Amino acid sequence: MHYDSVLAYVKKVLENRRISCVIYEEPFENIELLDHGLRESLYKGFDKDLFFKNSISTYEDRTLYYYCDEHYCNYICIKLPNPEKKQYFLIGPFTYIDINASNYEQILKSLDIPVHLLPLLENYYYNIPFVNSETQFVSFINTLAESIWEGTDYQISVSHGKTWWLSPNDEFLSNPPDSLYLTPINVNVVESRYYCENQLMQAVSHGNLALADQLLAAKDGIRYVPKTSDELRDYKNYLITLDTLLRKAAEHGGVHPVYLEQVSSRFIKQIEGFSSIPENCMERDMIHKYCRLVLNYSVKGCSPVVQKVIHHVNLNLTDDLSLKHMADLFHISAGYLSTLFKKETGSTLTDYVNKKRIEHAILLLNTTNLQIQTIAAYCGIQDINYFTRIFRKINGMSPSKYREMISQPFQYQ
Repeated sequence: MHYDSVLAYVKKVLENRRISCVIYEEPFENIELLDHGLRESLYKGFDKDLFFKNSISTYEDRTLYYYCDEHYCNYICIKLPNPEKKQYFLIGPFTYIDINASNYEQILKSLDIPVHLLPLLENYYYNIPFVNSETQFVSFINTLAESIWEGTDYQISVSHGKTWWLSPNDEFLSNPPDSLYLTPINVNVVESRYYCENQLMQAVSHGNLALADQLLAAKDGIRYVPKTSDELRDYKNYLITLDTLLRKAAEHGGVHPVYLEQVSSRFIKQIEGFSSIPENCMERDMIHKYCRLVLNYSVKGCSPVVQKVIHHVNLNLTDDLSLKHMADLFHISAGYLSTLFKKETGSTLTDYVNKKRIEHAILLLNTTNLQIQTIAAYCGIQDINYFTRIFRKINGMSPSKYREMISQPFQYQ
């Protein structure tokens, strides 16, 4: 169809804002939760399939339908001009109103819903995206309509206070049944989100980058949903919440709190410094950083004494880290520590210390202009010849050769 590319673009924009948009076509099987399960949770016997099919049959060509239901949620429907089959482009639900605690009492009273069902509404509105500029959004949708119908020759239908998929003569919701019940609202969506968050934390706690990326991309995974008119504050709160989840996951994965605090503090400072919502995916950067912490610093699976030794080495590279000193520090024999450390890490304590010191040296070579002798001292090695020898053993070249290599401009093949 001539409008396919425009429709694809609009869907992408809406999905980026977490606004549901679906193309339905006959026989309308597998209809998704059109209102995120609200009415099925509140009213016994509510049949969304029946109401949808009855209502959709009344839609006319070249008409743009705007609906705002009794819960202040908005929907948009367009019957697509496809001569081969009936197709409908549905957008929503979303709100133009900042729904919060000050609104709940009014909604409960206007719909005659018992107060004990308030948690249902709270969970419902948590998952409904907020659009802070109705004028801009309507203009955006009208532009889509003009592209679909190739001009401005179309009708606009606006309805308020009635669920959009109910036919005009249906009184189901105007006289709701007495049998309200406590089925958790939007249970599938909420359970799916919590499941994905738990899976994400599991992936990070094991340093599994590939799985973490998959979970981040999941449709029902952890996601940013605007909740107030201050979208930037909402986005910052979302990232801070994500940082907390990832930090706890990495801690469960065996990373020392010192490293977690360093990374988390940098992220929080960066987040609070945003003056607008960034275009790049900061979530992925956060996930990767915490996964790498687990991969590089996890001591999970090691005995308590080896964990203490590893943490001490990583955090005190300039100290005396000889086998004898470490054994004395933790009140065990040098022979026992040597055997236990090799058994649990696969490396001798000396080799592990050298590896960590050279890793730090590489970081300093890449990020500073310090003299090599100074870098050696910062890594806890005073003898420059010994430093050069172990650097070459681990990296296959001297520190000066390494610095020369990284200072050369990249040559494209």
